[in-house]
Amino acid sequence: MAEWRLGLRMTGKIVDSEPLPPGEVPQFARPLENQTMKSGMNKLGVLVAVAGLALCATAQVTTPPAQKPEGWPKETPIQAHETKHETISAEEAVRRGMIAPNSTTPTANAPANPQVQPAAVPAPEAPMTKEQMHTNYDQWERDGSGHVIKLDRPLQWAAIERNKTITPATRKKIEAFIEQRRAKVEAIVFENIDKVRQLDSGVLETFSMGERENLQQVLAATKPFQPLGQFATELKKADLFTQNNVQQHQIIVDDYRRLMLDDMKRDTAAAGSPGSSTDLVSRAMFLTMADEARQVYYWMLADSVNNAAERVTEIGVSAEVAPQVTEFFTQAKNSKDESERIAKMRQAVALMTPEQTRALVAPVVKQSTAAASQTSGQAPNNATTDASKAGDR
Repeated sequence: MAEWRLGLRMTGKIVDSEPLPPGEVPQFARPLENQTMKSGMNKLGVLVAVAGLALCATAQVTTPPAQKPEGWPKETPIQAHETKHETISAEEAVRRGMIAPNSTTPTANAPANPQVQPAAVPAPEAPMTKEQMHTNYDQWERDGSGHVIKLDRPLQWAAIERNKTITPATRKKIEAFIEQRRAKVEAIVFENIDKVRQLDSGVLETFSMGERENLQQVLAATKPFQPLGQFATELKKADLFTQNNVQQHQIIVDDYRRLMLDDMKRDTAAAGSPGSSTDLVSRAMFLTMADEARQVYYWMLADSVNNAAERVTEIGVSAEVAPQVTEFFTQAKNSKDESERIAKMRQAVALMTPEQTRALVAPVVKQSTAAASQTSGQAPNNATTDASKAGDR
């Protein structure tokens, strides 16, 4: 430590103190050196006094500034940095990663941009009244015998066409959503042809809760399609359904199930073998739950009709049933009616194995998957108001 000098006032005199060699006692402390300390309290007092004097000395010391050695490089003055402010649009901010898409919140590493205005928050949707929910849709039609008209497409898809709470712009987006969903259903049907064939074997039409084996078969056959999710729920997740849309949609679906259940009760009573209410309710539930997979399966068969007869040998149909299968395929191709065409294709594949059926529809699934990936996120060019019309590729 550099030289230092401490002026201490003791007994009215100034005593100059220079740094002392180790072990040397300062002048002002020498009288204490010879003093006999009779108690520990006296020793403590001495230590406190010396410490206090040292603190006072430190407070009076002024340390001169350190001198740089010779040859030390001179400091280069730092020039003032001029900050430039740039005004950009919200789109440019998204492109640069400064803010997240559909958001005005800057990212962690991006500077705040005062030019980006927060998006307007839409007004909350007014809930529909009970009367509006039960009247704001096109009612299901009945045929001449009083039965609700059988649908040629899944119930959930048909309900979209009758829901008046859906805006035209949203309906257009839902059409693209349905195209994507149809491709997903086709892919699952393709992987589970054996399950779909079980659902199409009549097991649903004769379902009974009292038969344990029957119940297990139906549950196993419908399980592969559960990951698709409830139709209205998926639309809500995709921001295509509001809460009013969801409620209205469910009312339309439940209304059709009620009408179908009434028809089933009347038909079984007329046949003289009325089933239990529990069986009929469960049957109606499973029929409408499985109708999406079954109907998409029918469309896959119908879309395979053009060259089905020529591919009988290619797909491995045995020689014993090949003539019958070829005949059904030919009749289906020549049919002008969609329902008749599907019926003939179903008769043909009933004579085939699940593996042969999978080979038959493989080109259709491949084409659908490619088309769905191209139109992902945008409405199809040929979209119409009938989003679920069969054979609309």
